[in-house]
Formats: sequence, structure tokens, C-alpha cells
Amino acid sequence: MPLHRTGRNIIAALLHGTSVTPLLTGTGAVLWVGSGTAAHDSLDNHLKGVSVAATMEATYPTQSVNVNTYRGLYATNVANFEWQEWGVKNSTATATSTAANVFMLQRMQESLGTKASTQQWQLTATLTFTT
Repeated sequence: MPLHRTGRNIIAALLHGTSVTPLLTGTGAVLWVGSGTAAHDSLDNHLKGVSVAATMEATYPTQSVNVNTYRGLYATNVANFEWQEWGVKNSTATATSTAANVFMLQRMQESLGTKASTQQWQLTATLTFTT
């Protein structure tokens, strides 16, 4: 899955030792789900449709060599719509700008089903960095 331009820029900055906060850590990483169906646009910095954030579950994110795993939990009272997209971001803000170092690493457009108000859903996103 392609990176967003803001995610690419953050990775490049980190490779040169530039300080970036918040990072995609247990207190900084946020999983978003949304209803948007538009194709990927590297200039975006947020999801395309109605969207809801979930902070990380305990012990997440994890990292093993080139694989990062993020996990969020969506309670019965949130995100009750057809999940058509998801993304990893460093903020619970819906801001589309990069003010205050808000960045979306990536966004995936795919149908994950329709969540009902009687359900609690867990989303696990695994990002594998390959050569």
C-alpha cells in the first residue's frame, strides 16, 4: 500500500535524526476507519469519508524487524457504518493539514464490512516494509 506524502516526509526526516512528535508509539499512534471510497491520493493527510479514531490497545504498536502492527478497538457506540477505508495517523484530530506535525502514514481503501451498534470491533493493521 502506498504511503501518503506526509508519511514519506516523516520517514525521511527521521532517517536524518530530525525530531518528530508525536511518533507512532503507544501514545502517539492512532488507527482510523472511515466510509470513503475514493482512490489513494498521496497529497491527502486524512481519510476521505466519515471517520472515527481508535487509540492503541495495550502493548501496541509492535515492531519486529520490518513489520509494524497497530491495533485499535471500536466500542459499540462508535464507527457504526460501512468501513470502506482505514489508515494509521499520529493524531486523533481530523485535520487535513500538517500543522503541529500531524501526519497520516498511509491510507488503505478496502471494504471491511458494516459495523452495527451492538458490535465491538477490533482492527489490526500490519505494515510490512519491503525492498
